[in-house]
Amino acid sequence: MNGPPASYLCYVLVEGPVYGSGAVLPFVLATLRTRSREAALEWLQNRARWVADRLDPDPCASPWVTPAMRMDRVPVPDAPTEIRVWCDDPREALAVYARLERGVTVSVVIPDGPDRYTLAICPQRARVLLMRPFLNLQPKRG
Repeated sequence: MNGPPASYLCYVLVEGPVYGSGAVLPFVLATLRTRSREAALEWLQNRARWVADRLDPDPCASPWVTPAMRMDRVPVPDAPTEIRVWCDDPREALAVYARLERGVTVSVVIPDGPDRYTLAICPQRARVLLMRPFLNLQPKRG
């Protein structure tokens, strides 16, 4: 198939253990289908920031955090920080656009303790549905 994808399916997914059951289950936090790769990436970045802010409010944007409270480096891997870094990297955005233009799925998996967050954009090709002609659709007259 030639040409760019017809649409893009975007989603944010979290997978984690269910308390007391021992099972690990996925939960879809948000989805979107759009025809624009730019809209797909913008939506995914906005949803990712929303998730990051719910896990840990952004210290640079929080009015109650003073400069003395801010750390230059996070001492351990931190999922909200990793999400924000991915969202704010312009080189990453260009790489995402290039992959989407080629029809390649973009997926970022960020662990957070026993949980993991997946941010994804899946290019979708147009599908042509072939329908058999319906015969005898006229009501029978008796």
